[in-house]
Amino acid sequence: MDYLNRAIGAKLLLTAAMLAVSVFAAPQARAEASCNTVSFFPGVVQVYGSVNANAGVSESKFCTTTFTCPKSSRKVEVFGAGLASSPDSVVAVDNSALLSTGDEISANCQTATVSSGRKGTVSTCNASAQSTPTQGSSDTSQCSLFIDTPAGTRAGANATCFCGT
Repeated sequence: MDYLNRAIGAKLLLTAAMLAVSVFAAPQARAEASCNTVSFFPGVVQVYGSVNANAGVSESKFCTTTFTCPKSSRKVEVFGAGLASSPDSVVAVDNSALLSTGDEISANCQTATVSSGRKGTVSTCNASAQSTPTQGSSDTSQCSLFIDTPAGTRAGANATCFCGT
């Protein structure tokens, strides 16, 4: 379990670095809002998004993907990370699975600021949910990311979603 925690920590650190480059330094940072998905293996996916709000108008972006879970999964978890030029930006993440009984389990959170400076604000969150044995299981899940940023600012964020037993 310690290995898994370190691997997750390393991925989150790498994600924050990639977000910093894509939001603040890369030439495409001034491009329109965009979404990308990276599937690592069954049960783990990352959804990335970026938003560039022009002066005078706020901007938001909703990114989502459906991914495969290991057979008979009963647990979902989501990690969210955001990097924004404004502390007023909002990043929300969700991981939802429809169970075989028709019930739904959902883990979601809105990121909270962990560091803020003159160049930007870093925010993170984590949530998980698990079904009871009588609620059934799921073989797929949906990972979603929402980013909203005020006029004249930009933000990048990701949702790392897991599902399993």
